[in-house]
Amino acid sequence: MQVGFTDDRSAVLASQIDPSKPRNVILFIGDGTDDSMITAARNYALGADGRFALDELPFTGAMTTHGLKVGPGPDYQKAYVSDSAPTASAWSTGKKTVDSRVSQGPSTADNVPGQDYETVLEKYEKQGKLTGNITTSEITDATPAAAASHINLRACQGPTDLTNCPTAKKSNGGKGSIAEQLVDSGVDVLMGGGKNRYDQVTDAGPTALTYATTTKGYRLVQDKAAMDGITSLQGGPVLGLFTGGNMTPMFAPLVAAPPPGTGGPDAQCLPSVRGNQPTLSEMTTKAIQLLDNPNGFFLQAESAMVDKQEHASDICGAIGDLVELDAAVKVALEYQKTHPDTLIIVTGDHSHSTQIVGGNTDGKQVATLRTADGDPMTVAYSTSDAGSDHTGSQIRVAAKGPQAANVTGTIDQTDLFLTMLGRTPSTLPGPGTQPPAPLAPKASVVATDNKISKSDLRKKGLRVVVAAAGATKVTVTLSQNGAILDAKALGSDGGTAKLKGKAGPGSVTVTVTAVGPGGTVTDTDMVKVSK
Repeated sequence: MQVGFTDDRSAVLASQIDPSKPRNVILFIGDGTDDSMITAARNYALGADGRFALDELPFTGAMTTHGLKVGPGPDYQKAYVSDSAPTASAWSTGKKTVDSRVSQGPSTADNVPGQDYETVLEKYEKQGKLTGNITTSEITDATPAAAASHINLRACQGPTDLTNCPTAKKSNGGKGSIAEQLVDSGVDVLMGGGKNRYDQVTDAGPTALTYATTTKGYRLVQDKAAMDGITSLQGGPVLGLFTGGNMTPMFAPLVAAPPPGTGGPDAQCLPSVRGNQPTLSEMTTKAIQLLDNPNGFFLQAESAMVDKQEHASDICGAIGDLVELDAAVKVALEYQKTHPDTLIIVTGDHSHSTQIVGGNTDGKQVATLRTADGDPMTVAYSTSDAGSDHTGSQIRVAAKGPQAANVTGTIDQTDLFLTMLGRTPSTLPGPGTQPPAPLAPKASVVATDNKISKSDLRKKGLRVVVAAAGATKVTVTLSQNGAILDAKALGSDGGTAKLKGKAGPGSVTVTVTAVGPGGTVTDTDMVKVSK
């Protein structure tokens, strides 16, 4: 039986190389997701010859995940097995740090704060991009925390959790707990579990939730229906708190036990009762809808319960949330089809101890399931007599979109920092002595109003926002029924323009045309005209 591809793939891969800087970045994290866990989930859900969407991304590499140990410095000892705080901080800041430290540098001891490191999300906020941070754990947990907060211990999640982080208290001149810092950072879409942390009282008196909604202007949503009801960010940023703690895994538990273990050759995973909690793919769909704009956005999306269920030696819980991670990746890939200037990266934060083994005596704790092939698969957890823990091996990283080729080979987590920010574009080599083929330009246009009166269109004009790349000439026009009402020339990057014209009731069309060495591209938006 032939498995895999038969044709040479060189031309296909070459066509996927895009050295331009991304406008949008979507980073998917499967917490604790390594190749062994991906394989176990694939075997169960699709069969050994199946492929997830994350398996089909054109550029794939290996990523090292080691951190540092506290000490006198400046040469800190390596920590070959790290937790989620320093690993998430590594891609967020481009720098290594110590266990439990969140986007803050190493120091002499756990209770001694390090230097705050600016994150990718914070840098993009300064550039005016919209930002999102979604997870299936508490949003104050280590991985989402590292995107937009800085603290010496990851456990200091809520205002009353600061016993071991006294200098972080706002009453002591600090930045506050992780819960407070996340809303202070101004993340536009912040969703996951963790309402209990926001129900804690701050130094100033009100709860962190009251602070978020009254002082910082966040709109609270607590279930899928409320989330679906938010259709734009015009009313303010969104804070989704769907559970008090971590969100419910997609599958009910099957917890491994000492040999001969749990499950069996006919065992299957069962759906969990999740109530009105949204899935990661549903949160991803909503986040992209809200964040999509001409200036671009950054979104970090974490499937957190893969790791947490691995810690519990729960193979079904981990499999279900890895399958859901892949569903979220499909959402992003669908968006990328019409927004090719979007970089999608899929990876983990560290490896774990889930191993596919030969039989139900090959580990301290084992569980057996029937896969999509109809055959039994046994997994083992052997780092502990009960539960399991992280390991120190390299993990997979895969990507598609602008600068995705930078994940190939063996890289370190810190390398993702520059790739997500956009490295200085390189020049692609051409065949033989021929110059490289120029890339097609990109352009998008959005009208700031979806409805305008005839009078306002004629006197005040319609404001439009244009984003362009790879172009030498950018023109935006206003037309109705094929007749041009107004036209403006913009810079090669686009910009804003006001288009005026005398139009009748109905609709007008805004069209941007970008011309460059690689060709011509257009994009349109429609606006209703009232009497």
